[in-house]
Amino acid sequence: MKFIRVYQCNPWFQTKICLQLKCIAKTTQRIFPETGTGYNMLFWRFIIGVPAILLVALLCWLDANSAIPGLYLLPGFLICVFFICNEILDLLNSGNVFPRRSTVYLGVFSMMFLCWLACHRTFSQVADHGWDTAAVACVLTLLAMASGTIIAFLGEMARYKAPGGNTINLAGAVFIISYIGMLGCFIIMLRIAYGLGAVLSLIIVTKMSDIGAYTVGKIIGRRKLVPGLSPGKTIEGTIGGLFFAILGAWLTLDFIFPVFFHRTTDTSALGLIVFGLLVGATGIVGDLAESLLKRDVGRKDSGRRFPGFGGFLDIFDSLLLAAPVAFGLWAFGFVK
Repeated sequence: MKFIRVYQCNPWFQTKICLQLKCIAKTTQRIFPETGTGYNMLFWRFIIGVPAILLVALLCWLDANSAIPGLYLLPGFLICVFFICNEILDLLNSGNVFPRRSTVYLGVFSMMFLCWLACHRTFSQVADHGWDTAAVACVLTLLAMASGTIIAFLGEMARYKAPGGNTINLAGAVFIISYIGMLGCFIIMLRIAYGLGAVLSLIIVTKMSDIGAYTVGKIIGRRKLVPGLSPGKTIEGTIGGLFFAILGAWLTLDFIFPVFFHRTTDTSALGLIVFGLLVGATGIVGDLAESLLKRDVGRKDSGRRFPGFGGFLDIFDSLLLAAPVAFGLWAFGFVK
């Protein structure tokens, strides 16, 4: 009541309040140019994101208590990979490239399963860090990639009828097998070689980078980063995303590891910063890489399965390109 009386009797106070409200309104309008659309997107992100996080947490708990690493997470990951492959195939079809779908699915799934099987039987015999782990990982990934490429050739041979279009379709199949299969293998290797904490560090750092880039870019973003590919991305937002990525690395290694994994990290301050910067930066590049594919065929989203998010590829794009970098930093001791 006292506040109301002061407000009614003090014109200066009324003016001050009105200016503050106008400032808040302008800021909200800048963040959400179409207020209904912005709040609707946030609503769907909350409705879908919270159950998804709980489901992933349940799978992680089951996997952590399993005698075989990846027993619960791998099937869930492969389901996501199926939809990712389907979305990329649709993108390529929009650009008049028609890889054989069965070949792509078989190549990607075979590659990931072979990688998981080989890593599960091999990583326990090599050092936790260093050249031994990295060398074994490279060999296993190359063997898995070779199997996927052979499957792609066999698929195009089986449906060959006349000259024209076969080479570009083969290239499309090998591209998807490389993009999804090979890069996805590094997520599997992270889980088996360095545990759930390593996978969690990858996810938190890349998603913190996404959140930071979006938030900072919307609030103070002025200069466009790559206007032809992603008009919404700004230089200021990118810098903010890298800062958030370092923050995510610090939170994961110094707080989440001791609480949830009952282990402390020996990572130096420099190693933490390098991990955050490199993983966050490659996550941003991964997002731009998907934008390149979508812009080339005139699409805004890779799919519409998740309102507020887009498709499966829109969620995993940053993780796929950041996974090899994260694995390399773990393998060579930058993160411990």
